[in-house]
Amino acid sequence: MAVSARLEIHQINVGQGDSTLIVNRDLGKVADAIQATSGLVLPSEKIDYVPYAIQHGVSLDGTVAKALLIDGGDDEYGGDVIDYLRAHGVLEGRRTGYLGNLTVLVSHHHDDHMAGLRSLFKQQEPASSKAKGGKAPGLTARYQPGAVFHAGHFGVRAPASARYDAFLKDLDQAQTIRTRNHTVVHTLTTGGLENGVPAVIDLGAGADDIPIRVRVLAAAQGVYDPATKQVTEIRSVGSAVDQNDRSVVVMVEYGSFRYFAGGDIAGNGGPQGGNIGQNAMQKSGKRYYSVHADVESVLGPVLESAFPMTQTYTAGVAKYPWPGYCTVMKANHHGSSSSMDVHLLATLRPLIVLISSGVKARFHRHPTPEVMRRLAGAWTDRKGKSVPNSVAQVYLTEVASRVRSKAFATQLGTARVLGDIVVRPVDETVTALQKATASGGELKVQVYGTGVSTTIYDRQTSLWPTETVKSQDRYPIGPWMHTDTH
Repeated sequence: MAVSARLEIHQINVGQGDSTLIVNRDLGKVADAIQATSGLVLPSEKIDYVPYAIQHGVSLDGTVAKALLIDGGDDEYGGDVIDYLRAHGVLEGRRTGYLGNLTVLVSHHHDDHMAGLRSLFKQQEPASSKAKGGKAPGLTARYQPGAVFHAGHFGVRAPASARYDAFLKDLDQAQTIRTRNHTVVHTLTTGGLENGVPAVIDLGAGADDIPIRVRVLAAAQGVYDPATKQVTEIRSVGSAVDQNDRSVVVMVEYGSFRYFAGGDIAGNGGPQGGNIGQNAMQKSGKRYYSVHADVESVLGPVLESAFPMTQTYTAGVAKYPWPGYCTVMKANHHGSSSSMDVHLLATLRPLIVLISSGVKARFHRHPTPEVMRRLAGAWTDRKGKSVPNSVAQVYLTEVASRVRSKAFATQLGTARVLGDIVVRPVDETVTALQKATASGGELKVQVYGTGVSTTIYDRQTSLWPTETVKSQDRYPIGPWMHTDTH
């Protein structure tokens, strides 16, 4: 069977932070770009077009139908994110200007998610230039994405952060810049609503015109229930507002394929979340322990009602094997022990789990041993019923080996460390499931890595071992194929 993949989900390696790029790719235009490059031969399978083009330095400008960037890592990774977007054709070959095909979503206003986006909005003037009045060089406008989504702070104290203030100024300039086109800013209210209804981001259509859309499920310490059309507000644990609790939670849908991303939301961490024994959060190590509001326990039942399992197999619609199902899950809060409760895993039952973790700019001991054990161990749902562990593979961006000369002892088991991670559902399996009239169809998902590892300048810090290929250290590249039955 010929295979292709229009939808790409890139977990960009930004160390201890988060940045996800979602692309709807026009593979016909990728083929044209490869064939227009002297000395290159078009791969026999469409699924190989993009990695082949990247490997051989073929420009992917003009091949992106629509793209969504969720977060940009900390500020020291902003340039890396820009380089990644440029290499994958998202910036359309432009050095500055309006990018109508790009939407940006800020999960929440912590630096390791938000600060790197400044490199998208602004650039440093050359040292040789002078602003009016002879002032020193400063920052000027760079790109204006078509739209930006983030949660507002209506009636709640906003972050006391210089980078948050800078982010608001960047947004203001992007939406008021005196050009033909400018950024449209969507400020979400509690529950992820806009004008009273849940926000949806349109990423165009994939194979057989199957829509690719991003549904906002929660935001600003509130979860919206489509069944009751009500928002459940979640109170902070302490007196201060925790930006993690305000994370925007989304589900990307492409036929029967789903990708879940919950930002830095937390769960219970203990037995009430289904985490027993060594799987439970260890409160004794206060240095590595923090308290967050339990968003996961509110979200889980809503996921099951909002995303029901398929009862009747009818041609022309997606099929799902259980309520709340997702194919791929990005781990909440980088794999913190206060997140990723067993009960939520039992609801989502992901085939693949991605974890964005690392050392720079900070080290928070992620992923935690508790979460790695939950991902490999037995699951029970909220009613105490045993649920089969569905995880076929865990992929991580980066993991520390030693930090400040102390070993980081999290056991990864069979998990793979890849650096940048690329996930792509196979179009032909998505379309076959859409046409299916009986259960038992297969959804195939390809995963591969770029192999690039972060340079560590601190001699007391080291990363999880990589492979040595032609005297260079790199992460495994793959690809690997995973199959889910619907």
